[in-house]
Amino acid sequence: MKLESQTLPNFESVTSPYASVGVDLTFIPEFKESLQDKATFFFKITFTDWERKKGQTKPENQRASFFAGRYAAKEALIKALDGYRLFQKPDLSVNYSEIEIRNDDYGRPYFRFYGNFETYLNNLKPNSIRLSISHTGDYAFSEVLLIF
Repeated sequence: MKLESQTLPNFESVTSPYASVGVDLTFIPEFKESLQDKATFFFKITFTDWERKKGQTKPENQRASFFAGRYAAKEALIKALDGYRLFQKPDLSVNYSEIEIRNDDYGRPYFRFYGNFETYLNNLKPNSIRLSISHTGDYAFSEVLLIF
């Protein structure tokens, strides 16, 4: 069945306030493999110095989960940022190491931003960015909610 264009909702007009959600699921064993590959540049280009140092303080059996969860969070954020731009050309070139995930004193994750990515977000002026990261078995999952 072919849908006529006038029957499709108008996704191009977004009114304020609005929300955008991004999710990502990563396979932890891939991160474990990468951690064992001494020649990989993946961690240097994907994580901040702080994240790499923090990951090295984790017990060896938790490092892959740590990095997989943070990678999922970065991917979920990018998806949330792109989600509200449905049917529009992408306007963001991402440097993953400009996105950092830390935890507050109670273990709740939050974002810190640097460089061009920080400037991009400051121009967007989101009202709120919420982050959740979960791990189970071989998977890390993250969800990001942006409110504009």
